[in-house]
This record gives sequence, C-alpha cells and structure tokens, in this order.
Amino acid sequence: MIRCNKCGEQVPDGSAFCNHCGTPISTEVQCPSCQAHIPANSVFCPKCGKMVRNDMIDDEPTQKRTPAPTYHELHREPAKPAQPQSDPWRDTASRPATERQEAATLSSEPAHYNRNVLIGAAVVAAIIVALLLLRTCDNSGTTTVATGSDSTLLVTDTTGDATAVFWAEMERHNLVGDGAKPAGAVKIDDNRMIGIAYLSDATSRSFYKIYELNRSGNVWDVELRDAKYINGRGISFEPSALITDISQMPRGVDVNGKDCVYFAYMNTPGAEGTTGRVSLCLYDVEGKKVTTLDYDGPIKTRDDGRRYIYGKPLQRISSPETRFLQSEAQNVKIIYFPTAEELRAEQEALEKEEEEKKLADPDNADARWSQENDSLMHSINSGKETKVKTATYDKPIFNLKDMHKKIENEGYIVFSDNKGAVYGFNKDTRKYFTIYSPKKATEPTDIGFANSKNNLLRYRTATGRYSYDLVSGHTKRIE
Repeated sequence: MIRCNKCGEQVPDGSAFCNHCGTPISTEVQCPSCQAHIPANSVFCPKCGKMVRNDMIDDEPTQKRTPAPTYHELHREPAKPAQPQSDPWRDTASRPATERQEAATLSSEPAHYNRNVLIGAAVVAAIIVALLLLRTCDNSGTTTVATGSDSTLLVTDTTGDATAVFWAEMERHNLVGDGAKPAGAVKIDDNRMIGIAYLSDATSRSFYKIYELNRSGNVWDVELRDAKYINGRGISFEPSALITDISQMPRGVDVNGKDCVYFAYMNTPGAEGTTGRVSLCLYDVEGKKVTTLDYDGPIKTRDDGRRYIYGKPLQRISSPETRFLQSEAQNVKIIYFPTAEELRAEQEALEKEEEEKKLADPDNADARWSQENDSLMHSINSGKETKVKTATYDKPIFNLKDMHKKIENEGYIVFSDNKGAVYGFNKDTRKYFTIYSPKKATEPTDIGFANSKNNLLRYRTATGRYSYDLVSGHTKRIE
C-alpha cells in the first residue's frame, strides 16, 4: 500500500490514480530537506533521515486542510449499541473483514515504530557486551586493555596512595576475580603508575602480576604487562616476612638511566632443613622486562628463634640490574649471608664430597684403595696383622688387557696386572674388590695361594712379601 500525495489516504500498490481523490499517483517524490528522489511511500528520507511524510501530504503548508472522507466513512452504518458481553475490538475474529482491514491499516505506523525501538535496543545491548569483553583480563598471559567510565581518582606521591588508587581501579575494571590482592603500586608520573597483585596458594599455584595504569583525561586504562607463576609454593610480599623496611618496596628507582620498579617476595618457609627462596625483582617500565635475582638455600633457625634462608644468588651478577639487586639484598634480613670462613668451609666440604663421588667410580678403585690404606701400610710393614679397607664393585675394576696372572679356588678368582695391583672376585656375591694397589705403577706382582683348599693369598710386591685373607681382609708382612 502507498499513500496519496494529495489526500494522504492509502491506495493499493500499482494504482495510477488515487481511488479517493483521483490525483495521479507517483512512485517517487522529492525529499523537502535534501531534494533527493525517494520512494513515494517513504516515512523517513533514506538519504538524510528527515521525516518526509507530513511535509509531502500538504502541498499548501500555510493552510490547514481536512483530508477527504474515506469510502468507509461515507458508507459506514450507524454504530450499534455496545454489547456488554463481548468486546469486538479485542475479538478480531468477530469483526467484519472491512473493519479488520481498516484496523490493520491504522496500526501499521505503530508497528513500524515498535520494530525500530527493538532494533535500537538490540544494537545498544551488543555494544554493552563488546565493552564487557574488552574489560576481561586473560590469565594465559596475553595482554588485554581494560577501559572504564570516568574516574575522579588521582595519585599523590605516596606509595600507599598509589596502591589505594591502583586497587580501586582494578575493582572498577572487574580485574580482581582471580583472588589476588595488592602487593603495592608506584607512581611513575601524574598519568602513569605500575601496580603489582599476587596470590599465594601453596597447594596449587601462586602468582604475581604486573599492571600498568595510564590516565587519559578522566579515564584510567589498565593493562597486564607481565605474570609469574610458582607451582606448589606459597609466596609473600609482606615486609614483615622479608624483615625489611615497609617504605622500601615496591619503589621506583633509576637503574642505568632507565625507569624501573623494584620489589621482592619470598617463598613461604617450610620446615627446618627444607629449602627456601627470596626473589628480588626489577621491572623495566619502558622495556617491559623483569630481571630476577634468586637467593636460594636451606632454612635455618637463628639464636632468637627466627628462621632465615642461608642463601646464595643462583644467577650470575653480570649486569647493572643484577648488581643493583645484589646490593638491595643486604636490606632483606631474611637472607643470611655466610662469612668468609663459612664459605671456605663449605668449599672444602664440597670438594671432599666431589672427591668421594669420584673415588666411588669403579674406574678409580686403585686410587681409592691407595688413599684409604696408605696409613695402614706403615702398620703392616712394621709386622702387625692389620685389616685393610676394601670397597666392592658390581663391575670389573681393571683392564683385562693389562692382566698379568690369574688364579682361583672354589670361592674366589684373583688377578694381578702389569702395574703391580692385585684384584679379587667373590664368586658368591659377584663382587669385585682391590687387594693391593701401589701409589705408582711398578713391576707386576706375583700371586699364589698358600693352600689351594683355603682362602689365604700370598703376593710379592716391589717392597716385600705379604699374606692376605680373602675372607677377613687381614694382611700381614711375611719375612
């Protein structure tokens, strides 16, 4: 259906003349606002959006015209008395076809209006959903920017105030759903600050996250810059746990000409004898990079009952950042730094442990026997029967190509090599052991059983003749 430009009545599609006033029907009209040619039945101009229907009905805008009566108005029967038992305007099925058609015509404009309202509401809802998605921070470590409505919060020069503003903005941007709490914040300038949030969960996974807040007009933008996850350990940023001055961390510092934020945290100490760790961190604001220096060591107890970490740095001190962190570690009293004497004793103990591990290798069986029995040889050479120290091995401890002589009885096999050493093999235990080994290679040692039915071995070295009991390990010099 289209409307007549003259009388404003609706006429059937395809009509050449109005069936009410006889005016010729045009399929296009000119918008009175932008002068564009548009469909004649347009309510609003599709070019400029102005309402055109009322403007196009009146070709004489200075005179108010009463529309011509419709066909239904001219031929309508007088209204019948109202029937209280029914409502014909609600019961559309009982209304005449002509009346239903007229009612549909009269209600077409509100239907268009309601549809436009619904479309507008759907667009607004889609925009709101998109904004909510932008305010979500992804825990996988990807960087997400969250922007909020206007904020009246400003940051002063105090660390406490910066922390309060940081956390208020985190809550306003709905970024606190991961259970974290504030570790602190640092003001970089009037329009920028760095905040740190952390979660301690020893049974699952702890973490800390670094956020950058930038102020644009009255809006704070919050952006996740870095995140660190620690499995199976609780962490603490509390100055009381680190035994340090509360005003020191976190704080802004200049390191090698770069704006940085310094902070530290520790793994919650476990039982005595377990290992603890303190981590000192430096965040480069422009480079968006974290440098970490970990002090790791066994947990010990002081004389005053407080526990500390007997720590040494795990990373190399090789950059301005790590040198700064090394100097700051002196202010973290939970770390105990060993004295020079303690370090020397530790080094000697470490070297001894490494030597023992080395001597435990079957390839070093000769050196081990010589080291462990060198002092006993003095007693043996003086005529005393002495039990020597003997280590056993699961695999051969000599090279067969160097073998000089081989003898055996029911329980043992004895070998001598070209360098003067003597070895035994126990047939029952399937173990190898050293019977004698000189400090330096000499001529081959002669070997033989004193009695083929017993376990008494006799061997002759460059320094003398000896007997060796294969069962007890006792040795004595034979004159």
